[in-house]
Amino acid sequence: MAHRILVADDEELERRALRRILSGDGLPELEILEAENGREALELAGEQGFDAAFLDIRMPGIDGIEAARLLRERFPELPIVFLTAHDSFEYARTALRLRVEDFLLKPASGEEVRASLLRALESSPSSRSSPRPLEALFESAVTYLADELRADLGADCVPGEKLARYLSLEGRAGGLVAVAAIRLAAGDRSGGLIAREAVPSEPGRGGGGNGRGEAGSRLRAELLALGALFEQSFASPGLLAIAGAGQERLLCVLAGDGKDWGTEASMFTLFESFAGRARSDLGLQILAGIAMRSGRAGPGPMAEPGEANPGGAAAELGTAARRVASLASAARPIIVCPLRDSGASQRGPEGEGPGSGRRTALRALELIEARHAEELSLEGLASEIGVSPSHLSRLLGRVAGLGFADCLSRFRVERAKYFLASSSVSVKEVAGLVGFRDPAYFARVFRRFEAMSPAEYRSRSAKR
Repeated sequence: MAHRILVADDEELERRALRRILSGDGLPELEILEAENGREALELAGEQGFDAAFLDIRMPGIDGIEAARLLRERFPELPIVFLTAHDSFEYARTALRLRVEDFLLKPASGEEVRASLLRALESSPSSRSSPRPLEALFESAVTYLADELRADLGADCVPGEKLARYLSLEGRAGGLVAVAAIRLAAGDRSGGLIAREAVPSEPGRGGGGNGRGEAGSRLRAELLALGALFEQSFASPGLLAIAGAGQERLLCVLAGDGKDWGTEASMFTLFESFAGRARSDLGLQILAGIAMRSGRAGPGPMAEPGEANPGGAAAELGTAARRVASLASAARPIIVCPLRDSGASQRGPEGEGPGSGRRTALRALELIEARHAEELSLEGLASEIGVSPSHLSRLLGRVAGLGFADCLSRFRVERAKYFLASSSVSVKEVAGLVGFRDPAYFARVFRRFEAMSPAEYRSRSAKR
C-alpha cells in the first residue's frame, strides 16, 4: 500500500524537484499530493490525512507554520518536515514547539530529503517520545541563533535579549564576561604598527576608487579569519566565545560558567596571548578594546543584582568596548576596562551609585567623540555632565586608560585618518576640520599616536 505524502510549496519548480527526489529508487511506494499553499494542504488532508507532510514555511495565505499547527490539531501524530530558505532561529524554535520531525534548509540535498522521509515513515507515538529528534532540532536551533548573533555582532550590535537567550540555551549560568572590539593593524618588519582601518562608509558612497574597494574586501576576509581564530582560541570548558566580523572591525563576546574570571590583568593576559596567535597564525596585528565584568555576574545570564533590563548590560558592554577600541593605539594596543567598579555595592565618589562612574565616563566619551572638532575643555565637559573636573579625569583614566586631553586627541586623530584617506583636502585643512588650530601641533599629535606624519599616512593609504 502506497504511503500518502503531502508536498506543499508555492513554487512549482520546488514541488517538482521534491517529487523527483521522493520518487527515486530505494524508497517505498508513495502517493504524492501537491499543494500551492496551506489552505490547499488542509483541503487535501481531508479526514484521512497523510503519512508525512513536507511544508514550505513561507507561502501566501495560510503559511507553513499555521498549516502545521492546524494539521497537528487534526492529526496529532502526523510527521511534519519544514522546508525553508531562511535559517531563522524563530522558525527553528517554532519547529520545536510544533514537534516537527525535521527542519531542512533549501536547497536541501537529495540525501537529506530521503533520510528525512524515511525517519518520518518510521516514526510512531513511541519513537516520537524519544528525545533524539528533539535534541537534533535543539542543536539546529542553537546553531541558527549563534549565526544570527554573529550577524548582529558584525553589524556592530550587541543584542542583549538574544544573547541572554543564547547563553541560557548553552547553559552558561555565569553569563556575560566581556565584550571586545578588535581592529587590525599592519606591522612592518621593524615591529612598528601602522593603523590599517577600512575607510568609514558614508550614506551613498561606494567602496570603489583608488583600489579601496579591493582593500576593504581584503580587510573583511582578514576579519572573518580573525573571528574564527578568536572563537577557537577562547573555546574552553569554562568559556564560550562568539565573534562577528563587520566591514571595519570584529565585535566579540565572552561568556563564562559562573566562576569569577578575575581581574583586568588576567583578561589582558588572555588577549595578549590571542594577539600572539593572530600574529603567528594569520600574520595580523590587532588593536583591541575590552570591556569586562570585574566580578561575578548577578542572578540570570545578563543581570546585575536588581537590574530591570538584563539586556542593557550587554549593550553597555558593547558601547564601552567600541569606545575603548577607538582609543587603542600602537603604544597601547590592548586596553581593558571594567564593567563595574570594585566595591560597587558602596556609594561611589560624589554620591554616585553602583556602576554610575562607568556610565559617567562613557557619557563623557560619547560627548568627546560627537564634538571632537569643537573647543572642548575638561572643566566645561565636567560641568555639563555634573561632576568635578578632577573626578571626571579619574573616571576617564579608569575606564579609557587615557586622560581627557589624550581621549580628545585620539578621537580627533581617528577622524583625521578618515579625511586623509578619503579626500584630497590639504593636511592643514584636515587639522582645522578635526579641531586643531595649529597644523604643526596637529602633526605632532598625529605622529605620537600613529608613529608617522599625516602626509605619510595619506601616502600609505593611497597605496592600499
